[in-house]
Amino acid sequence: MPFYRKFKSEDSIIALWRIEEDLSFFESKFDLHPPIQNESKKLQWFATRHLLNEMIGTYAEVLKYDTGKPYLKDTDHHISISHTTAFAAVMVNPNKSVGVDLEMVNPKVERIAHKFLREDEISAIHLDEKIEKLILYWSAKEALYKMFGKNQVEFKTHLLIEPFELKLKGTLHAKILTNDVHIENLEVPYEFFDGHVISYVCSSITQ
Repeated sequence: MPFYRKFKSEDSIIALWRIEEDLSFFESKFDLHPPIQNESKKLQWFATRHLLNEMIGTYAEVLKYDTGKPYLKDTDHHISISHTTAFAAVMVNPNKSVGVDLEMVNPKVERIAHKFLREDEISAIHLDEKIEKLILYWSAKEALYKMFGKNQVEFKTHLLIEPFELKLKGTLHAKILTNDVHIENLEVPYEFFDGHVISYVCSSITQ
């Protein structure tokens, strides 16, 4: 299970790992086993935790706030995790809240587009790039949501992304506007690779 890719973005470290092992590879390495019945989901759980341990060089216990946002026990470092059946991703930052999201490029995203985009945003997308743009919108908003780490966030109206030209690799400009919080000038780098897209973001907000 070698690193597929590891890179820095400002003071964050992001790592990607292609999941090629079976459950037996991980089960002997962890005392804590998640109560997950689905073997694929359990494998993804193990892969993200193993990747995190490889990144920081020691065993790290991942806990969660009431909102579901993960954090590391006994350290101030901020983390975010994401996974698909093929890849695991982890983002770590010593000072800032982070969010990372992995998505497979899948036409099924059209079925849920109305849940995270306004009608005018959907209708503005050209048909020949619709799936990729919808996936990117979804992934970027997931990364924003994970970084924000608060409940009662409406993807369609609170997580806003400026119109963009679709590229294989680029940076989106976004903001989070709720009744209580205004966070502007957020940058969300992204990249398409191997039938996936990864998006990530960091900010000095606090939990």
